[in-house]
Amino acid sequence: MKKLEEYSPTELATLATILGIIIASKFDVDQQGVVANFLFGVAQSIFIIAAQISNLNAKEEAQNTSNANTNSSNTNKDLQKQIDELKNLIKKFGDNNIC
Repeated sequence: MKKLEEYSPTELATLATILGIIIASKFDVDQQGVVANFLFGVAQSIFIIAAQISNLNAKEEAQNTSNANTNSSNTNKDLQKQIDELKNLIKKFGDNNIC
């Protein structure tokens, strides 16, 4: 049997329709409303959890990107410092050879 996430959108819609019809046929109209509201509440809880997980993942990804940018900036500063030191050494070497 397939996992739920492996079904196509059409298959999921069909499955939901069939389950809805089966559940509705077992209850009177008042009970149908209670079951529908209960399932809607469950769905809302799942949406909230999924949204928060997505939010936390996005924040973590942004933090990782920020850290990478900071590391890159620090690396650039270190490289520039080394370039400046080499320029100074070359200048000193050139000045010493002229004399």
